Amino acid sequence: MTTPDTLDRLLEPGRLLGGALAEGMLREQLGVTELACGQMLGAFRIERELGRGGMGIVYLAARADGAYEQHVAIKWLPLSRLHAGHADRFRHERQIHARLRHPNIARLLDGGHSADGHLWFALEHVEGLPVDAHAASAGLDWRARVRLLLPVVEAVQFAHGRLLLHRDIKPDNVLVDSDGRPKLIDFGVAAWLLDAHAPSACTPGFASPEQQAGGATEVTSDIWQLGRLLHHVLLAEKPGQPAPAYPRDLAAIIAKATDPLPARRYASASALHDDLQRVLRHRPVSARPPRLPHRLHLLLRAHPFGTVGSLLAALAFAAMVAGFMLKLTRERDTAQHAQAVAEAVNAFLNRDFLPGADPLQGGSSDLSVAALSEHALDRVEPRLHDLPEVAGRVEMSLGRTLANLGHFKAARRAFSHAIEHFTAAYGAHDQRVLRSRLAREQVAIDPASLQAADQHLRVLRHDVLASPQPHAELLAEVDAQLARAAFLRDDFSLCEARYVALLPRLADAAPVTRADAYMGLGLCESRLGHWSLALAHARKARALDEHALGVDHPLTLETHIAIAAALIGLGHYDQATILLRDLLTRLDHRYGPLHPTTLTVTHDLGLAITCAGHPDQGAQWLRRAADGRAQTLGTQHPWYAMTESVLGMALLQGHHADEAAHALARARQALGTNAAATPYIQVTLLENEADLALAQGRPAEAARRYDTAIDAATKTYPDGYRRLSMLRLGLGLALFDEGRVTAGRALLRQSLQAVGHRPDCRGNQIAAARERLR
Repeated sequence: MTTPDTLDRLLEPGRLLGGALAEGMLREQLGVTELACGQMLGAFRIERELGRGGMGIVYLAARADGAYEQHVAIKWLPLSRLHAGHADRFRHERQIHARLRHPNIARLLDGGHSADGHLWFALEHVEGLPVDAHAASAGLDWRARVRLLLPVVEAVQFAHGRLLLHRDIKPDNVLVDSDGRPKLIDFGVAAWLLDAHAPSACTPGFASPEQQAGGATEVTSDIWQLGRLLHHVLLAEKPGQPAPAYPRDLAAIIAKATDPLPARRYASASALHDDLQRVLRHRPVSARPPRLPHRLHLLLRAHPFGTVGSLLAALAFAAMVAGFMLKLTRERDTAQHAQAVAEAVNAFLNRDFLPGADPLQGGSSDLSVAALSEHALDRVEPRLHDLPEVAGRVEMSLGRTLANLGHFKAARRAFSHAIEHFTAAYGAHDQRVLRSRLAREQVAIDPASLQAADQHLRVLRHDVLASPQPHAELLAEVDAQLARAAFLRDDFSLCEARYVALLPRLADAAPVTRADAYMGLGLCESRLGHWSLALAHARKARALDEHALGVDHPLTLETHIAIAAALIGLGHYDQATILLRDLLTRLDHRYGPLHPTTLTVTHDLGLAITCAGHPDQGAQWLRRAADGRAQTLGTQHPWYAMTESVLGMALLQGHHADEAAHALARARQALGTNAAATPYIQVTLLENEADLALAQGRPAEAARRYDTAIDAATKTYPDGYRRLSMLRLGLGLALFDEGRVTAGRALLRQSLQAVGHRPDCRGNQIAAARERLR
């Protein structure tokens, strides 16, 4: 396959295809286009070329749309008519950058394709020196050079946590900006850990032995390159000024990181990071077995005497050393156990899993990660049966990953295994056991579990109170889950009461904990028709999460669901639609289209668009949500029934009565005999079935269903609830059309007065009621 650099070599004078005629023919045949200075690409104006290679040409460009000043590095694929694999590799690199949001990794800012099919994307432009040149020119000592590289090691670990290998870590790919902050760039030859067929690529002098041999690359390959980077930066010197000397512990770290055998290197970037921090703090490192003289030397370096000649200080030091040695003796067994635990975890991760496969931190929606997690879950017991405390920790991590991916059934199985192992290791009242039980309840969303959640959580609450360990924080988390459980089974008054009682106890809690409570309260208030309060509390939740986590964190994004629900209740359908469209794009990218949270937003978007007066468009989104919920939750789940019911409403408003009848029949079948257990969904379905009967000219049937809906809603909602008024308005229309005009008129007048003039999703019925009263 021809690449840009291959093409350039072929076109050089004297080469096989040299000459203007051959060059013109070949460039025309392959669709080669380069960008000129001053040319516009999207919102950017090209200034100059920065470099080129096998994955494209890089240009410096400036934003030229007047929005704000910004320089970017644009990567441009100059070939438009090559084999699809080359374009796939280019898209692969763009996808990698889109998923990597880390302060020490150059950010993806924009991207697309030109009118003639050339792919491009814009990255944060890092204006600065390579890290070795910066260290030399600034005259940094060895400690400052290590501190400079620590964020780079963190960035590599961040990438590994998303199943990604950089594979080309070298000084030129670590630039130091004007603020002295290193940035890792160029993921052009990066590869997924799961990709056994990733093409090999390396830079001479910085490629690991297995890369040079053309073998498979793993985490330890990047570790080797980090070790080489560290060594290179430490040796960088300014002309006329020798590089600083560094301690033997640091040399031992480099030797371990660059060991020819991958199995003898650091197992992860975080392990390398830990040793670098230890050497900075004058503590023993794992790369060099500590002996007593070395320990004492480090101790003196870390805590030097103020008056070395003082006899009292010397005696005190001798006593301290004696105590230190006794402590080492007592801790020896503990240290050996900790080492065994660490080795067991590393073996499990390397053999049965891959480091850091959690999607909530990078937005991965790759279902192969879920399959990998479930496979690893089956290997925990045979691999770690002798270390139940380690098995429990691994199972908790796998459970969280599976829950973040939306695989709640598998997550629940993982948490159940963790409960068993933690109980065996620590006893039934240990906080690790109690937290595992809480985690299991948080992912129990099948219909039977929704109804049993209160009972299970009350038992857990009793056990938390009986625990001898401090329990205030855990108790608050259990109470928050009790409030959420009330919401999930449609007991909104109890949900509101529980959150209101909980919030004062969270005054000193972490912002994220308070945000979760405010969001839950807002959702309950929306269901009860307290939309102004709901909007205020949902916005409070968003502000807390933004301050603590940032605007793009998944928990921050999910607060928008509560905000949108309140906006829909207030009749601000256009605002809700804009908010939900943006939220759906972000969640779809982060979680994937079939994640339960993404499907909730898809459902809400369909509702908002329908209420805004575009029922056909709304129905499209609701069909997508219904199909997704059928696939992930099953066709007997109440949430699937809810979406089919709202789809029926949208189809009816779009004058598709037959299709609406089919959607409502699917919703009725999904609820089955459990309709009374979910009163909110039951009332919604009864109301839509009554609307259908009324539209089809069956007013008596409509009146019966409105009556049943009013009876169910009266038991669920407080007096004055707007939805009750709308149900009575529908009943008035049915009575009027049935011939009971006097009773119908009276009910219509009463309902219209209660409804007022706020926009409503059933505005067509309000208009019909006013028409009948003329």
